[in-house]
Amino acid sequence: MSPEKRQEAKKDLFAFYVGRPISYLLTIPFINSSITPNQVSYLSLLPLGIGLLVTLLIPTLAGQVLAWLCFFLWNLLDGVDGNLARYKGISSPMGSVVDAMSGYAAMFITYLAMGVAASYRSALSIWKPEWLLVLGALSGAFVIFPRLVMHKAINTVKTQESQQLKGRQNFGLAEIIALNLTSISGMPQVFMLIAILLGWNDLFTVGYFLLNGLVMILSLRKVLR
Repeated sequence: MSPEKRQEAKKDLFAFYVGRPISYLLTIPFINSSITPNQVSYLSLLPLGIGLLVTLLIPTLAGQVLAWLCFFLWNLLDGVDGNLARYKGISSPMGSVVDAMSGYAAMFITYLAMGVAASYRSALSIWKPEWLLVLGALSGAFVIFPRLVMHKAINTVKTQESQQLKGRQNFGLAEIIALNLTSISGMPQVFMLIAILLGWNDLFTVGYFLLNGLVMILSLRKVLR
């Protein structure tokens, strides 16, 4: 990893200081195998699907903790593909595409699964289960949508300003805080586990619906100004 990329990665605190070191350990079994980084990226989709199925089929605390472990495994595998690519000296444009696909899937499925979990176990009785399902799905969509618009702007407008939208080198304090609160490989995973253990799935779902919606609006404003 280049020094510039490393400095950018450090801004996502949980992902860099917790997830990344653990991903190094998980990378070891892959080093002497014939598995490619792209195959690891495809493999990372498996725990996402299993996590969502577990959430749907086992509406208990144990089931939701198991689902969280699946989502955390995705987080680790999301680091393994890059570790493996750097170790083996393998890189390709398609690798970046596959990695992004896995990330987008994680963003949507994770928040959707928490909406499902909230429909089963909630701290408050004021919500209708179907509301929480919709809020979870929308929360995931809110995270993905501004990224799609940003990449379209970068590839279409092709100005210096549009190129600066990509990456974290120009992040200010507010953007770093937003990154840590919303990055699916970062603090949301910690808050998810706390919410599951305390039965606050609804508070997590509603809170992130509002937060992700606000970040989406501010992000679109920055891209489209």
